[in-house]
Amino acid sequence: MLISDLVAIGKLGKLIDENGFIPFKPGKNFHPDLLENIFLVFKNNSVRYVTVEEVQSNYRIKIDDIKIAQAATDEGNVKVMLPISEVESFIKTLDIDDHVGKEIIFNSDVIGKVVEILNNSAYDLLVCELNNKQELMIPLLDKFILEINDESITACCIEGLMEI
Repeated sequence: MLISDLVAIGKLGKLIDENGFIPFKPGKNFHPDLLENIFLVFKNNSVRYVTVEEVQSNYRIKIDDIKIAQAATDEGNVKVMLPISEVESFIKTLDIDDHVGKEIIFNSDVIGKVVEILNNSAYDLLVCELNNKQELMIPLLDKFILEINDESITACCIEGLMEI
């Protein structure tokens, strides 16, 4: 398996607590059920395959090899990755729609399209490329989203977000 066969699901933090837990920062392809056996990819592209022993509710994870855990926290921001095929298969079983490629409609006009989904631990953010090539992040919350269908997402109340 090559690194190119893997996809990032998050990063590890820079601290390990007294119980062996490391903060985990979820990424775009993250789902809590994916935190079982993971690949840690270091800056020098060395890869370690580890098992997650335990996950705390705030995404602090404990891995089975304390030496590798310490090396990961010493380096900081080590990528947590899984095989692309495993993530894609998992997403299909959940029937998750990542919304990437959908048009964003605001005030009856297409203003751009979704290029990525980010999770900030509280909710998902639609990362949109606007028609003027600027980036806009819209929280995937009922306050900002009127409708979602197969082709588009109709947004509302984003005037303030567009001014930032």
